[in-house]
Amino acid sequence: MSQSDVEKAAAGGHIEEVMGNSPPSEVQDYVLQRHGTLQLEPMPTNDPNDPLNWPEVKKMAHLFLVAFQAMCCTFFAAGIIPSYESLAEKYGKVLADSSYFSSVQIVILGVFPFFWFPIMSKYGRRPILTFCALFATGFNIGCGFAKNYGTQMVLRALVAVFMAPASALGNIVVTELFFSHQRGSRNGIWAMLLTMGPCFGPFIMSFVEQHAGTKWVFFVFAFMSFGVFVGWLFASETLYLRGENQGKGIRSFFGLVTKTPHRLSLEDFIHPFFRAKDYRVLVAACAYAIVFCYSSVVLSVEMPQVMGEKFHLDAQQTGLQFIAIILGCGLGEILSGPLSDFWMRRRIKKRGGVKIIQDRLWVSYNGFICVMFGLIIWGVRTQQAEEGVWNVTPLIGAAFASAGLQMVTTVLITFMVDANSHESVGTGLFINFVRQVWSFIGPFYFPYMFETLGFGGSCGLMAGIVGFAGLWIITIHFIGLRQQQVKLF
Repeated sequence: MSQSDVEKAAAGGHIEEVMGNSPPSEVQDYVLQRHGTLQLEPMPTNDPNDPLNWPEVKKMAHLFLVAFQAMCCTFFAAGIIPSYESLAEKYGKVLADSSYFSSVQIVILGVFPFFWFPIMSKYGRRPILTFCALFATGFNIGCGFAKNYGTQMVLRALVAVFMAPASALGNIVVTELFFSHQRGSRNGIWAMLLTMGPCFGPFIMSFVEQHAGTKWVFFVFAFMSFGVFVGWLFASETLYLRGENQGKGIRSFFGLVTKTPHRLSLEDFIHPFFRAKDYRVLVAACAYAIVFCYSSVVLSVEMPQVMGEKFHLDAQQTGLQFIAIILGCGLGEILSGPLSDFWMRRRIKKRGGVKIIQDRLWVSYNGFICVMFGLIIWGVRTQQAEEGVWNVTPLIGAAFASAGLQMVTTVLITFMVDANSHESVGTGLFINFVRQVWSFIGPFYFPYMFETLGFGGSCGLMAGIVGFAGLWIITIHFIGLRQQQVKLF
């Protein structure tokens, strides 16, 4: 068994890695006093400033700050959906042209993290995220005053450029702050907020659009990004030097700008793509991207146009439809993060203290099933609904689909990080790239698919593709067990 796949756990089934070299006695004494056990992965240092040694409250505060900033990325992209009609009228464009204000942000959020993360490795997470939040605030204000279509498009693109660092940061910060036995539930927190962004945005902004106007939609975006900026002013740096650089410290200027011994190179910008060489990461990332596109993007993009037109809803009433997706995400997180960590502890104990990372995948299969059934219910019941008569049954399907998405998201991201936790940065960037590119492509063919196949047929097709992606996960599950020569149960 490979060291990345099989790790030893404590008798209680919590901790998971066999450490080749024991830490010095002074480190052992500190860790034992601070954490009550030496069975930890990764092993923290005896430095109180080591993020692994931070109080749990401080860790969670930083996790929620990062998760909220990640949510802002998708919130800003989808939040102008209720304003599409007014923007098209303002700039003299057709309604489809307004959708590009969201599409441009989606693709930039997938590409630009590759630019920002090498810089963050050199200068730290905190300074980059702080300044990016401030610049995003300024450009969001500019969007509120944009006089023509081109100016609005450029400003929206710039907002995405400076929000991009946060879109792929969640699992990286989880790796920097938490131990491996905590990653399922902690990854679930930021993944849930990221997933909720595309539905929270239209839900909240529909009220703003209805009662305050389009300009204030962008001003609310500015308030949110400025809140993130203030949060980082009071936050701490999560990047901590380990290995050969441990003890050198991170040089700090004026309490904010930091600098590490890391040297920037071209390899830093392209290295995340090499994570595709690990078949587990490649297959899981593609499967996750498909599920995200067909259970989040399709609902966020099509629900206002489909249900709003079919049931004759105004912007505010259309926004209320997203409550079903929000509730589904919350329920899905309860059934994924904590459950997957509990399940892994059970499996480790059952296997005699050996951790097999493929065991976590069992929890994701319920998610694939929920997404498939949810999509079919949403599509068929929307097609069967009577014109102008509101019907709740499509929303039940949407709730099931979003719950399934959250289950798949939490489990697959944690699985991909566990495949090689030392490559969490590259893994996070690769996952984000695949998800955003697939999500960018979707809205271009959704209208033609729904027009040609109808809602029932289109959702049946998407459910079938999601099921096919689930078969990919089953395949890497069995391949991993066979390679390690362990039993299924």
